[in-house]
Amino acid sequence: MRRGDDVEEPEQRLLRSVEEFWRTLREAGPALVRDTECSRSTATLVRILATRTRLGRSTQVSDVAHALRVDMSVASRQVSQLVEDGLVERTVDTEDRRARALRLTPLGLDRADAVEARLLERTLELFADWSPVEVAEATDLLQRLTTTLDRAAHPDPEPALTQPALT
Repeated sequence: MRRGDDVEEPEQRLLRSVEEFWRTLREAGPALVRDTECSRSTATLVRILATRTRLGRSTQVSDVAHALRVDMSVASRQVSQLVEDGLVERTVDTEDRRARALRLTPLGLDRADAVEARLLERTLELFADWSPVEVAEATDLLQRLTTTLDRAAHPDPEPALTQPALT
């Protein structure tokens, strides 16, 4: 708040709104994937792996960690659980024989399809009173907000010192 009055700066209101949105999204996540036989984290992971599997992309645990923005150990545990559940298989990576590639099994692809269908159904229900223009505008704003806030997690590296020219 500004000194001497009770009016919040727009940036303070934005921060509070972002925090409230994050808490609401975290709370709504399980409800959005209800009826998919998945936890929210499993639903997210199978959707990411489905996209990469369908594109024929090799995926390693480090890719999962990066996509989920979690530590390698967290990603590894999540992947291991999906392997145990028969949703993911590990194979020798054709590009790096030392690494293990991850891809969804047919059961995993079926689960990803079910999750995607349920999420779309719930999203259509939730946003039924929004116009397509409002949905597009919200999408654009959320993407811009994500890019902006991402700078807090990944600030630009310091500029390299320039070398003096040799004369």
